[in-house]
Amino acid sequence: MLSTVQQKEIIQRLITSNHIQKGNKVMIDVQGEVNNFVNEIIKEIYNRGALPYLRTYKTKHIKELIMGSSEESLKLWLDQELYRLKNMDVYIGIKSHENLYEFEDIPKDKLSLYNRRFLNPYQHAYLMKENWTLLQYPTYGMAQLAKIGSTELADTYYKASTFNYEKLKRDVIPLQRLMNKTNTVEIKSPNTNLTFSMKRIGNYLCDCKYNIPDGEIFSAPIKETVEGYIHFNCITSLNGELLEDVFLEFKNGKVISFKSRNQDTLHRIISTDEGSQYIGEFGIGLNPYIKKPLNNLLFDEKMFGSLHLALGQTFPMAYNGNESSIHVDFILNQQKEYGGGELFFDGELIRKDGLFIPEELQQLNYLMEGEN
Repeated sequence: MLSTVQQKEIIQRLITSNHIQKGNKVMIDVQGEVNNFVNEIIKEIYNRGALPYLRTYKTKHIKELIMGSSEESLKLWLDQELYRLKNMDVYIGIKSHENLYEFEDIPKDKLSLYNRRFLNPYQHAYLMKENWTLLQYPTYGMAQLAKIGSTELADTYYKASTFNYEKLKRDVIPLQRLMNKTNTVEIKSPNTNLTFSMKRIGNYLCDCKYNIPDGEIFSAPIKETVEGYIHFNCITSLNGELLEDVFLEFKNGKVISFKSRNQDTLHRIISTDEGSQYIGEFGIGLNPYIKKPLNNLLFDEKMFGSLHLALGQTFPMAYNGNESSIHVDFILNQQKEYGGGELFFDGELIRKDGLFIPEELQQLNYLMEGEN
């Protein structure tokens, strides 16, 4: 789907963002079919004098492993993968899904067991490394789910992955300063009225180091301050399960009621542990080339005009004390054509219908025109 030139430019960004150098041991962890792209990554790692290691699974094979799994088989699988991972300096995770619904016919108890006993601890291990990147490679199935043509998806993916992140770093400084001094955040949209404090939590700009594509800034609420309710109007995909029309209500930071088209899955997520009932992240999407939902979490949480909250584990860059074995993002698109909405910091209107209002933040809106 991507041209050779486009692939090579994205790979250069991938290699540079992970500071790959001579002698580094680099794990390339692939799920799906991305043969040519992976070959080019291996070549470039060798060119840097580093040592590539390839772990690759076809989706149908992972599915069979899950279908027949047990506590014992998953422990064996996890132990072997953690042994490999601990010897690596860099982790590059690549997923290529033709059918996002592929896991829908796996029994829910098996999928839940896989998530708890293998996937969650494995993800936690690579996220603890200094250098890692997750990349979702575009496919025809992804284009179909997004309800766009494959050419439009490839163009969106390429531009969103390679735009001028250095300019974004400069333009976002006033927003970072504002977030650093903000106490109270208010989110208002249809069926949404939520408040929380993020005083002295800090924030972090995602500038293509950990995700490709990237482009968000995140913080976190003070754990017990989240009050009110929120409706998320974008799809969340979690390890093969889809959640739509998620509604959460909070009191003293904790989820007290919830609704979704997939109620059982949402209930299972929220019931994972104590931390899964609290918010671990608050993020604002800033990528100018992701202008509408693609029904893919890695893209949609970066969408300009969006914001997201995550149930579960907080990040060290904006640590609020919430610990959990999960981290699940839910996205609210506040663009006017998707219902609109307002974002307030300490009573000041910061963003309306997806566009920043204060003069010192309006340079971020210019990115919507695709300026580099």
